[in-house]
Amino acid sequence: MKWIYNPFEKIAGWSAFGIGILILGITTALGYFCNTVFFGISIKQVHSITLCQAISLQMLGLAVLVAVMYLVALLSAKHVRFQDILGTVTLAKYPLLLTIPIFWISNDKIMEITDNLLSALQTNPYNIMSEVSASDLVVLTVFAFLSLVVLVWTIALLFNAFKISTNLKGAKCGLLFTAIIIISEIITNVVIFAIRF
Repeated sequence: MKWIYNPFEKIAGWSAFGIGILILGITTALGYFCNTVFFGISIKQVHSITLCQAISLQMLGLAVLVAVMYLVALLSAKHVRFQDILGTVTLAKYPLLLTIPIFWISNDKIMEITDNLLSALQTNPYNIMSEVSASDLVVLTVFAFLSLVVLVWTIALLFNAFKISTNLKGAKCGLLFTAIIIISEIITNVVIFAIRF
């Protein structure tokens, strides 16, 4: 079970980074073929994107998260090693790979439903339900639930990565980690908006 929720007691540093970056590479490449991009802790479906853009978004999100976490760790903990933060954070994103089969199977359907919903919002926002069938709602609900499970799992792994790498505990650890996630997501999205991805 520890390999599922806290593998960092067994592997960290450059070894974790090597495994993590391999998994992220596979995730990014497969996501590209499913019109799916990953940045920070976000997952987004897009209509068209280049492989270079998909890789850039993944690396941007990782770089910002590692930088913010490392800076916070330096200010709040003793004996923090950069390679431990880098390795554990990179490996903590492995649940994202599990979203690929979901996107692979339902990519076209999800995109179609999303387009229909956006169209309905623009034409008649007060009568959206008439534009969406019951089967579409089931697909969206299952998709949203599975995506939420992966998101929560990834955040839990990132928290354990921070806790193990810094030896912080209790409320202080939780508050600092929450701030790290919020700040890194804001920075990542601002940069993406600024460069108009």
